[in-house]
Amino acid sequence: MKNSYDVCVVGSGPGGGIAAYVLATAGLKVVLVESGPKLRAGIDYNAHGSPYAHLEARLKAGRAAPVSSVFSDFGERGHFTPVGDNPAHGLLKAVGGRSLCWAGHCLRFGPADFKRWPISYDEVAPYYSRAEKFMAVYGNHDGLWNMPDGEFLKPVALRCGERALEKGVRQLKSQSREIEFIGLRKAMPTEPHPIRKTQCHYCGHCMRGCEVDAKYTSANTPIPLGMATGNLKLLADSTMIRIVMDRGGHRISGILYRTNDGAVHSIECKALVLACSALETSRQLLANKSKNFSEGLANSSGQVGRNICSHFGVVVVGVFPYLSGRDPSNDDGTDYFHGLVTSLYWNKPSSNFEGSYQIQCGSGIHPLEMRVQNVPGFGSDFKRRFFELNNTHASLGMQGSLSMSTRKFVDLDPERSDTNGVPLPRVHLHYEENEIAMARDMVQLSEEIIGAAGGVVYSKPKEITPATLQLDFNHWVGGACMGTDPKTSVVNPDSQSHDIPNLFIGDASVFAHYPEKNPTLTNIALSWRMSDRLTEKFRRGDL
Repeated sequence: MKNSYDVCVVGSGPGGGIAAYVLATAGLKVVLVESGPKLRAGIDYNAHGSPYAHLEARLKAGRAAPVSSVFSDFGERGHFTPVGDNPAHGLLKAVGGRSLCWAGHCLRFGPADFKRWPISYDEVAPYYSRAEKFMAVYGNHDGLWNMPDGEFLKPVALRCGERALEKGVRQLKSQSREIEFIGLRKAMPTEPHPIRKTQCHYCGHCMRGCEVDAKYTSANTPIPLGMATGNLKLLADSTMIRIVMDRGGHRISGILYRTNDGAVHSIECKALVLACSALETSRQLLANKSKNFSEGLANSSGQVGRNICSHFGVVVVGVFPYLSGRDPSNDDGTDYFHGLVTSLYWNKPSSNFEGSYQIQCGSGIHPLEMRVQNVPGFGSDFKRRFFELNNTHASLGMQGSLSMSTRKFVDLDPERSDTNGVPLPRVHLHYEENEIAMARDMVQLSEEIIGAAGGVVYSKPKEITPATLQLDFNHWVGGACMGTDPKTSVVNPDSQSHDIPNLFIGDASVFAHYPEKNPTLTNIALSWRMSDRLTEKFRRGDL
């Protein structure tokens, strides 16, 4: 019996998980291929556990922390070649992918953010609403035109230090500055929800992996719901090693994959959805050359691996003496950041740089780490000072979007391959003056906010250089960008390959432009939209 399906989805992260669910719910026969294992919340990762219980064994195993954490324990190492200004590439092989370790931030892109896309905000808005309801997103209705409100559960309160920063932003806004302070929006149920079984209990371990499975992940929501239809088969510990073309060489007929025992198996499919993550999808398309596609599959435009982008930033920390002596026992919450400084340069662009940035604001004494660590001294005086600084601090973490340029791209390493013989990706990153100018602006603004709030700056970058900029290695997008012209883009507005009609992209590779906002909600909304259109093509028989 042949392993034959309507659709094969490769990659079970945010985009792949939702695609598998939507397609299976529509009645299509779907197989979901994931190279990693299925991890058990509270067992394979459990930050609730005692930091002493397995300390010796974890140290011997080379673990980075005394308690288990999804990415530090299971994230890939040595899986790419860096070129340029210290690029990084987050890759987590597990059912659910990086949805297991994301912070849950769910921010809609706004009308201005879609101006450089071939689709508009209004076309994506219904899918944002579907996703927010499905994922159990909490938040306030803030009325911001370029970060539209959504379908929210009750919000989570700000901590004391974040309230202080809010005070500073209000002061600047009263001086006619274009600035807003809002509470963050995250995919964690704060009240009973028809889909999510477990409510958040504010332990703050979100990015280490939610031990009680309250935070939305592909592993705890869309994949099990898709499997419950009887139309979805999950193949974990199964790594795609080749995309197989039909005899004519213009359509995909299936894939080959290898299981952990070394055996190679085949899957036949009528359509293939790649959702391997932005950089990995580029890698797979570039590595699968054929007679008709000598530069890589779906790459007649030469744009596969191009136009990649991520977020970067710097951190400024302020201390607020008037918070001294407060009781920190209510500092629990949804990870570290609860507040957001936003709306910067939406209406009036900066004269020093293109684009915008946002500032994620966090404070309080975190259950597993202290954010202020570079405190001099020793003994009892050191302990008092260390506690006092962490109890009265608030940090401002910049999130700006890299400019898309020819100096940022992915290609294949001619000398290094993975264990299956597939060339590793080379990630090229070169910071440009636009990024430097944006980071300088952020430091200046953060100092103003802290001062207006009655605080003092405790730490900031001594200078802004490529070496001091911090890249978010989990926020890569691009590499298979969406457009209407096959000569300058990889997929059409339905996330369907211009070159190969039964190839679709379900991850953030398709982003045509990248604002300062977190990518996951938009990734899921676009993958849901793509899946609806793929389903309709099956129904019409025009795939």
